[in-house]
Formats: sequence, structure tokens, C-alpha cells
Amino acid sequence: MQMKKMKKLNNSDNAVVGIVAAFLIVGLIVAVISVIQTQYVPKWMEEKEADHMNELADQFAQLKYAIDIHASSEEENTPISTTITLGSKEMPYLMSVRAHGNIEILQNDCNITIQNETNNYIFEPGTIKYSSFNSYYINQDYIYECGALILNQANGNTTFIKPSFSVGYRTLDNYTIYFKLVNISSIGNKVRSVHGSGPAPIQTEYEDTDDTYNDPNFIKNVTALFINTSYTNAWRSFINKTLTKAGLNYGIDYTIDVSGRMVKVMFLDGITVYFSVKEVHIGAQIAPGWVEK
Repeated sequence: MQMKKMKKLNNSDNAVVGIVAAFLIVGLIVAVISVIQTQYVPKWMEEKEADHMNELADQFAQLKYAIDIHASSEEENTPISTTITLGSKEMPYLMSVRAHGNIEILQNDCNITIQNETNNYIFEPGTIKYSSFNSYYINQDYIYECGALILNQANGNTTFIKPSFSVGYRTLDNYTIYFKLVNISSIGNKVRSVHGSGPAPIQTEYEDTDDTYNDPNFIKNVTALFINTSYTNAWRSFINKTLTKAGLNYGIDYTIDVSGRMVKVMFLDGITVYFSVKEVHIGAQIAPGWVEK
């Protein structure tokens, strides 16, 4: 009888050891998963969202290229589709958050005024804007505005790809500024904005060109250029570099001031400035299916 009792006691000890080992293994697995979840997943997701932002930069460059083709060829009834990926997917089997994005066609978000001694010449181009809603990487906006591609972040904005804006030398102290101003407008009754994480096609098509103020019908004796925009730093920096590169001197030939949403370029006495503006109208719509005009 005593031997049987000892055998039962040994079996009980083995069972306890097995249960403890199982708990230790489970605890180790949980600890490893916790470390991965808290330390590595955020880094992986940040890299994933950063890669998506780089991909988006390439896609918006393709969008600008498509619009540039429309503006150069001026061929009607030739739509071009460019795909914009709105977000990035979450990681499989681990807890993470999917990134989303929003793309929209905006009207009256930008306003350009060219002023001379007698008149104000006003242009109100539409724009295309993408906004990211990232969970790990810094949020960014990509904006197609007046032919320029602009990158915007919380700490500022810059011209990613410059517009068709150049300065030509005429005679002594006489300059002509050539500006091919691209005006984006929404076509038909299609939606003007899409939010999500999947691909969003944008179809663009040439509509017409306004040559009213194009060479040789210049806007003469220009005294000021006003740009009402959300991206003042991008435009101020770009215009300043362009004028300086053309040989104009800041403080002598021109000044640039930023007040709120307004970039003010003032041309000073001593130089004569002409503006040649070619306004190209491009129709755009988001999502599949083309609306006939």
C-alpha cells in the first residue's frame, strides 16, 4: 500500500511541471509578440507609409506629365487616366492601422491677380489636392496648382516640380514674364473628392486655351503680381529664384512680401515688366467612367 501512494505522488509532480512549462512557453510567446507589436510594428508601418508617400510622389509626377501633354498638344477628345493610390494596407496577422487618403478637385482655392497702372487681371484656376491620413508617418499633401506640383507638410511647403513660368529679357531694363497657367475644372456631375485606401483613377482632358493675354497681346507695364494661395512659401521661393536667375535684383527691381495667404510681388520703378499669360483649361474627374461634355 505504501508503494502505491509514492507512485501517485510522483505522477502528480510531473503534471505540475508540465503545466508550469506550458505557462512559461505561453508567457514567452506573449512577451515576444508584445515586443514585436510595440517595438517593430510601428517601425515597419512607418516605413510602409513612407514608401507609399514616395510612390505617391511618382504618381503625381505622372499626373503632371499627363496634364503637360494636354497643354502642349491641345488635342481635344483625348483623355488620359492616371491612378493615384490613396493609402497603404495594414500588416497581416498583427495589429496595425491602415493608412487612408483623400483626393479632390478644388475650385476657387487659388487666385492670381496681375496688376498694371490701369487694370487688375484676375485668374481663378482650379487645383487637384491629395491629403494623407497616416497613422505612423508624417502626413503630406500633394497639390497640382497652376501648373506647379507642390509638396506640403505641417512644417512648410515647397515646389516639387515647377510650373511653366519663365522670364525673358527684351531690352535694357525690359522683361517679359511668360506664364502658362493651367486651370483645372471638374467635368459633369462626377464626384469631386474620394476618400479611402485603394486606387483612384483621375481622368484628364484638354478643353480649350485662352490666348487673350498671350504674346503678342501682353499685359503691359505690370506693377504687381498677387497670388492668393495656401502654399505661400512654395510660390515665394520659386518666384524669387526665377526672377533672380533672370538677372533681376531683389530690393532694386522687385520685392516679395507674404501676408496671410497672399504672396505679393512688387515690381519697382526702373524696370518695365510685361506679362504673357496663356490660360489652358483642363477638365478632370475622379473615379471610373467618362462624362461626355
